[in-house]
Amino acid sequence: MRTCRVQSRRALLGLIGYALGAGALAAQAPVNLDQRYPTGSINTEALAEQALADAAAVRQAIDARYSAESARCAHVFLATECEDNARRAHTLGETQVRRVELEAHDLQRKLAAQDRTTQRDAEQARWRQANGPQKEREAQKATQQRADRVQEHAQDALRQQAQAASNRERYQQRNAQHDQDEVQRASVQLRSVAENERRYRDKQERAKAYAANRAREREENQKARDERERKRKAQMLQETTDAAQQPQEVR
Repeated sequence: MRTCRVQSRRALLGLIGYALGAGALAAQAPVNLDQRYPTGSINTEALAEQALADAAAVRQAIDARYSAESARCAHVFLATECEDNARRAHTLGETQVRRVELEAHDLQRKLAAQDRTTQRDAEQARWRQANGPQKEREAQKATQQRADRVQEHAQDALRQQAQAASNRERYQQRNAQHDQDEVQRASVQLRSVAENERRYRDKQERAKAYAANRAREREENQKARDERERKRKAQMLQETTDAAQQPQEVR
């Protein structure tokens, strides 16, 4: 029972600490950049510089606040929820800061580009006024020379394109001839293979015919030997019979 009361007291203290921390967070909130600098409101150099300064101050404040809140959340009861709230607040502040900085830098770049254009136009006007018609003629001559060079480059490009087309045509012709030669070589090889196969089949057939002839000859020779053997045995039998009959006739 005592343990339950201790745990309940700790939970209550944690909730109180979380509530006090949230109140301190709200009380110490930095400037709301979205309210001070709505989208599209930064339209002068001075306002852009002020917006960048305020954005830097807000970033420093929200970073410090997030560090403090992260350290404080480690000791409260709902530490995870406390940390999530601190992170969301920091992310919201970072989003505001980046938007304001982006708009301010964009305006500064545009104003700088306008200043450079104005300065260049003024310098060109002063140059024309100071140098007079002679410089103007020289400028026109230089312009004409540049135009001539551009035209010459264009003609060179056309010649190169024509040469490239001719090279491609020759390359395609060489490839076509090569393919044709390959086809001819393949045809010759096929004919050679077919001829070799025909010769091989002829050789096999001749070998079979030779083997058959040899077998037939052996068979005929064997028959002849058998016939001679049969005749020899018959003759021997006849001679034996005749020899057996001769003594009886003498007596």
